[in-house]
Amino acid sequence: MKIAFLGTPEISAYVLQELYNKKFDIKWVATQPDRRSGRGRKLTSSPIKERAVSLGIDVLQSDKFDEKFFEKIKTYGDLDLAIIIAYGLYVPTFFLNYPKYSCLNIHFSLLPKYRGAAPVARAIMGGENETGVTIMKPCKEMDSGDIIIQEKTAIDIEDTTESLTWTLVKRGTELLTAVIPEYVENKIKPIEQARMGIEPTYAKKILTDEKFINWDRDTITIHNQIRALYPWPVAETEINGISLKLIQTRLGAGVMIDKDININGTILSVDKKAGFLVVKTNDGVLLVEKVQPSGKREMTIAEFINGHEIKKGMRFE
Repeated sequence: MKIAFLGTPEISAYVLQELYNKKFDIKWVATQPDRRSGRGRKLTSSPIKERAVSLGIDVLQSDKFDEKFFEKIKTYGDLDLAIIIAYGLYVPTFFLNYPKYSCLNIHFSLLPKYRGAAPVARAIMGGENETGVTIMKPCKEMDSGDIIIQEKTAIDIEDTTESLTWTLVKRGTELLTAVIPEYVENKIKPIEQARMGIEPTYAKKILTDEKFINWDRDTITIHNQIRALYPWPVAETEINGISLKLIQTRLGAGVMIDKDININGTILSVDKKAGFLVVKTNDGVLLVEKVQPSGKREMTIAEFINGHEIKKGMRFE
């Protein structure tokens, strides 16, 4: 079976490697062009390009999927199936219909819930207790294609977008590799999303201005915001003139608070030994365990306190 793979970031490279390990015949990989990045603005290949090259798989690159790019693809011959994972470019219908068995995609939600660019972050930010993965057939309308198979996954209260994404990627890849043979042999009947009986919801792209913390909100909402925005763009606040990214927090249920302090965002205690700051919120407290000062590395609260004068009564802006 001749398979093409379209993807760009590290999660795409992981799926490609697993397909390769299970002896699927990957004829070529399509990805976005090399980009300049870092302080030296060095031209850098996408993670999937690096992985494909290491596996000896041909790589095709373009900044848009147009007829010209499609003509280049057709020089590689017919396809049985294409896998599209976080490609980052719009894939036109004329390509979706090109492989004999069309295309498959892993979407990191239980469709039709959380269609769109940021399903994992939006599920965490929305306070969901569970999400999942969907193997689907892409179509013209984003994330609205027929469902091949789904599986639920619990969301832990400490999960970040990074940790939950990798949980879903690994499970989604297992489902994909298991379902491909049954799918091409017509042993699975795809289900239209309209038949699921669930109203679609949408996971819009995360914007950088969503990173600023409003300490007048309740504890769980702030905690969900912080873990949803890691590793990008990372929730941000300021204290004593220091711009601070909040990397890791914990709910403060059962922690004694100073009832004389009524201003949200105020540090109620500094516990260097236990490794957290107790910060007042609208309905309780949040424990701040790991931070990143502007221009510095991520560090524990104990490390941060060693280099900065942080006291009870100071307030996060």
